[in-house]
Amino acid sequence: MTTDAPTSVGAATFATSKLHLGFDVGGTKIFGVATDGAGTLQRTVREPTPSGAEALVACLVQMVGGLAPDQGPASVGVGMAGLITNSGRVTVSPNLVGVDGADIGTRLGDELGMPVALDNEVNCAARWELAAGAARGVRHGVMVAVGTGIGGAFMLGGEVLRGAVGHAGEPGHMIVAAGGRECACGRKGCWEAYASGSALDRMASERLGDGARGPDVTKAARQGDTIALGVLDEFAYWLALGISNLCILTDPEMVVIGGGLSEDWDLLAGSLDALLTEILIGRSDTSRPKVVPSQAGELSAALGAALGGARADSAALGGARADSAALGGARAESDSCVTVPSE
Repeated sequence: MTTDAPTSVGAATFATSKLHLGFDVGGTKIFGVATDGAGTLQRTVREPTPSGAEALVACLVQMVGGLAPDQGPASVGVGMAGLITNSGRVTVSPNLVGVDGADIGTRLGDELGMPVALDNEVNCAARWELAAGAARGVRHGVMVAVGTGIGGAFMLGGEVLRGAVGHAGEPGHMIVAAGGRECACGRKGCWEAYASGSALDRMASERLGDGARGPDVTKAARQGDTIALGVLDEFAYWLALGISNLCILTDPEMVVIGGGLSEDWDLLAGSLDALLTEILIGRSDTSRPKVVPSQAGELSAALGAALGGARADSAALGGARADSAALGGARAESDSCVTVPSE
């Protein structure tokens, strides 16, 4: 388990002095954060993502102990990759092994003896960006998280859209190349088969040699390697193609890029901006949506999960209005993560 010291995330996230924990469960790793009412990270941990629901719950329980060794947390929030229903059940998660159909929130709540707030991890990240990150003041936006797969969230009217059963905002599985490459979900031609971290790993292996991965591409590109720069140009095209589809559907003011890709955003920003201007119908270089990286990078989903737990805790104590005021008017009740009570 990797544990880091306190760092500032630059803005208050919720009005409470209690300790709130948040977890981002991705396809390859889990990020965990402990944060206080000033928006300061007290501690972070990370672990490889295990296979299977039981192993995942056990790992999260262990990480809770690592984040709060001396003080019981007031709340725990979890953001998970995949389709999460409004009732808090994992319908399907193509990039996680052995969790389809599992009620992770209830199982974890039973182990911890407290309610757990559970939602899709990019929904959680989008809430943090709206409350304290790059999307502060934005009414209509889109978040795209590029990691093992591609996750997304629609920020409409200042709220995160969850949809009829909770499955809104999964653009990674929209088809961008009919009959194309096979996706982890079993279909062919999904966006994440072309513009995810896994796709970049594949391109690295094909162009730079067996064993090469995405970080090798970005490292070589920074050194001026022409093959690596070509890989990033192709990757930027597929990324821009999917983003343009989302912009046509929702007409956002802003697109926030999250996940591991946000750490190397400077390598892609110029190409992506030019491609979006070329591809996006009815928009020019001056009128197209602004595309920006997440202000918290890979931690935004974990911070958003902690925020969801804090909001649920505040609402349970009758403090939802104070919480909303502290967030500068952010919708504290209607867009909070699903609360799964422990039995």
